[in-house]
Amino acid sequence: MPQTILDDLTVGETVAIAEALARRGSHARAHQLLRSALQTVPARLDIRVRRGIVASPTLRTNVLLDLMDALKSFQTSAFVSDGMATWMKILPFLEDVRFMQTAARHENLLPIPNWHWNLQTALWAVQQVAKVPGDFMELGVFRGHTTLFLADYLEFQAMPRTWWLYDTFEGIPEDQLDPNWRDSNTRAYEGTFSFEEVQARFAAYPNIKVIKGRVPDVLQADALPDQIAFLHMDLNNSAAEIAALDLVFDRIPSGGVILFDDYCWEVSRAQHDVEKAWFAQRGLHILPMPTGQGVFVKP
Repeated sequence: MPQTILDDLTVGETVAIAEALARRGSHARAHQLLRSALQTVPARLDIRVRRGIVASPTLRTNVLLDLMDALKSFQTSAFVSDGMATWMKILPFLEDVRFMQTAARHENLLPIPNWHWNLQTALWAVQQVAKVPGDFMELGVFRGHTTLFLADYLEFQAMPRTWWLYDTFEGIPEDQLDPNWRDSNTRAYEGTFSFEEVQARFAAYPNIKVIKGRVPDVLQADALPDQIAFLHMDLNNSAAEIAALDLVFDRIPSGGVILFDDYCWEVSRAQHDVEKAWFAQRGLHILPMPTGQGVFVKP
């Protein structure tokens, strides 16, 4: 499209053309147009949300655009991400310049649009344990997106803690696959990232250890930290997550936080059911979140 024509478009026309391109599958061109529109009206939330949707296209991109269209009368508050839409709500991350800059810096690592509410929950969790003794741990790392966002935001390299990251870096083991996860495992994880890539991503953080291995085996073989203040559970399978809880729960002190990444996602029903039962047996409860996460603070 000639630049002379683009120069004559209004912001509304630019957004309309971008959406039409996105709905046809031309996500890169749509993204370019929406970025151009934001240079003119950087405060327009609806355009920022649409840019986020097309920046990380999925099978549900057009559904998310439909939601934005349905919420056009709430364009100053509507926020749509994969699996969740909010409107008439305060968006705390928009008021945190550092948050938005850090999220934008690492958004290419996670192929899910507008992950801000989930990152807001994760940031709350690590800030909540500021005075709780112990290290941080993530079980299920993928490309390292969540930990890298948090470590960047917190300047974790200067903190007197270690962050332990465990993953097979080869996807979910065949014998640990829950119902509904086979297609996602093949599409998202198998052959799409590597241990070496993730290890290099955290090279600037001497206190972050990237460890390759299968849970729970790697936790039994490796020396675990004596105390764990924050645990991010993201293994995408119930067997490994329950086995991990059996091994590490007693190492979490009072006030420590476990953030379950998949607790309320429909595809993760098996994880939800066994984890809810595991905690109920101990008279404890996980807080279910509309983000798909689950939050537990140890009494």
